[in-house]
Amino acid sequence: MRDKRGVIIIGAGLMQIPLIQAAKRMGLRTIVTDYNRRALGFAMADIALEVSTRNIDFSVLTVRRIADQIPIHGVLTVGTDASRTVSAVAAALELPGIRYDVAELATNKVKMRQCFREHGVPSPDFEYVWSREDARQAVRRLGLPAVIKPADNMGGRGVRLLSHEREIDDAFTEARRASVSGMLLIEEFMEGEELSIDALIWDGKIEITGIADRIISGSPYFIELGHTLPSIMPQKVQEEAIEVMKQGIHALGIDIGAAKGDIKITPEGPKIGELAARLSGGFMSGYTYPLATGINLMSAALRISMGKDPGNQTPKFNRVAAERAITPPPGRITSIEGLDRARTLPGVKNIYTMYHVGDMFYNPTSNMGKFGNLIAVADTREELLAVCEKALSMIEIRTEGPAYSRNLLTAKSA
Repeated sequence: MRDKRGVIIIGAGLMQIPLIQAAKRMGLRTIVTDYNRRALGFAMADIALEVSTRNIDFSVLTVRRIADQIPIHGVLTVGTDASRTVSAVAAALELPGIRYDVAELATNKVKMRQCFREHGVPSPDFEYVWSREDARQAVRRLGLPAVIKPADNMGGRGVRLLSHEREIDDAFTEARRASVSGMLLIEEFMEGEELSIDALIWDGKIEITGIADRIISGSPYFIELGHTLPSIMPQKVQEEAIEVMKQGIHALGIDIGAAKGDIKITPEGPKIGELAARLSGGFMSGYTYPLATGINLMSAALRISMGKDPGNQTPKFNRVAAERAITPPPGRITSIEGLDRARTLPGVKNIYTMYHVGDMFYNPTSNMGKFGNLIAVADTREELLAVCEKALSMIEIRTEGPAYSRNLLTAKSA
C-alpha cells in the first residue's frame, strides 16, 4: 500500500464530503475520522476510522498506526472546528500545519478575543465569565443588549442574545451545557450586516477567495438561514472587512492552511465575530463557491496541506450562488411534498434534508437541527433570488403537535 499517497481528513459529515471527493480525484488515499459510524463520508473513504474529531490523543495514536502502513502527506479539515486535532496530528507525523497554540487561539473564543484585544484587532468588547455572578457583572459593565456564548463550540450552539438581566440565569445554563470546558464569554452585541470570508494561506501569502452575505435571524438565537455569494456590499466595505480579517489572521499566527471569518459590518467599521483556522462550513467553501466560480477550494486546501502552493485560483466564471435553510413549523412531521419538483427547477443544484415523516421538528436554537438546505446558482442575483423563492414555495412540510412560542422566519430572499 505504500505506492499511494494518503491524506487524513478530520470529519466525515456533509461539509467534509467535497473534501473527500476532491482527494479521491487527486488520486489520494483517504483516511477519514469521525465519531459517527453512520457519517455520510465514511462510505466514500478508503479507510474510515471511528474516532471523534475532538479526541486529540486518540486521533494521534490512531493515525500513527496508519502511518506505519500508508505514506501520509497531509492532514486537514473543513467546516468543523477540529483545528487542534489537525495541528496535533500534523505535528505527530511531521506534516505541514499550524502550531498547536495557534490552533487553540483559533478555537477557544475567550483566548481569541484576548489575542485580538492585545493586538488591537477590531472585535467586540467582552468579558470571560465562569460563574453566574461573573455574568451579571459583565452585563453591568458591557451594558445591554449583549451576547453570551460558550468559548469552545461552533454553529451557534449555546449562543444567545441578552436583552434583560432576568435572562442571564437561563442563558448561562444554556451556554454552559454547550461548552466542553465550561468557559463562557459575554460580549457586546454588534449591530450590522455580516460577511462570511474564506482565505487560503501559504508561503507568507493570504489569498481571499469567497465573500458572502450571511442571513442571520431567530432572535434571541443567531440562526444562519443562508448566504449569497458573492457579496453585494460596497467594494470599499468589503476591502475594509478583508483588512480586518487579515489583521486577525496575523494576530492569531495562522501561517498555513486556511481561515474563515465572520465579519460584522458595524457603525464603527468591520469587526471580527469569529475567525477559524479552516475553510467555511455552511455549504459555502465546498458547495456554493465552486458553483459561483468554477474553482474547487478543496483541491487547493489539500495541496497546501501537503506543502504545495494552491494552484491557480482565478475564477473560471462569475455566477451567483446561494444556500437557504428550510425551516417548517415545529411539531411532528405528517407530510413532505414538493422536494422532487423543486429539485427539477433550473438553477437548483441540490436539496439536502435531515428529517422524515414521523420525526419531531423543533425550532432550531443553533445552526444545527434545520430541516434541510437548498443549494442554487444563477447568472444574476435577481435570477438566483427568484429561483430560491420559487423552490422554497414548492416545498410543503406539514406538522402537527404542541405549539412553540418562537417562530423562525424562513429566508426566501436577501
